[in-house]
Amino acid sequence: MPNINLDYDNNVNIDFNECELISLVTNIFKYLKIPSDSELNILLSDNKTIKELNSRYRGLNEATDVLSFSYTYEGKYYGNEQQTDTDNINFPKSNLITSQLGDLIISVEYIKNQNTNDLKIINKEIKKLLLHGILHLNGFDHENDEDTKIMNETADSIIKQLKI
Repeated sequence: MPNINLDYDNNVNIDFNECELISLVTNIFKYLKIPSDSELNILLSDNKTIKELNSRYRGLNEATDVLSFSYTYEGKYYGNEQQTDTDNINFPKSNLITSQLGDLIISVEYIKNQNTNDLKIINKEIKKLLLHGILHLNGFDHENDEDTKIMNETADSIIKQLKI
């Protein structure tokens, strides 16, 4: 079973079933043939935090729904001068020595603003963004039409199979 470290920013208030999330991640890992001992850090955050990180690490001074930080794949930077200091990101810590897949940040506030605070829809969106982020951590991207098509087809297949 993957080692999933889940943390919440202090001001994030969401009722989310952590066991369901762990089961979903485990099934996504199986589908994508990610080693079962892989470690994934997930931070459920707010718009302020994700905007700061998006600005620092992608050069985009705006809130977004999900950010993925891979140990293997480098993302595109849109600003002038990229910073690489990750000491200020408050990811959950693990004592296990495993294969690090990466870190995901999901803005619960961003999702709530997009979905009129309907908890059922918000939980479904968190699951879809979790999948989206895991795909990014495995080298999928949407920088051009062909990559977008491949990523969307893979996501759609997983959503259908896992009934997300």
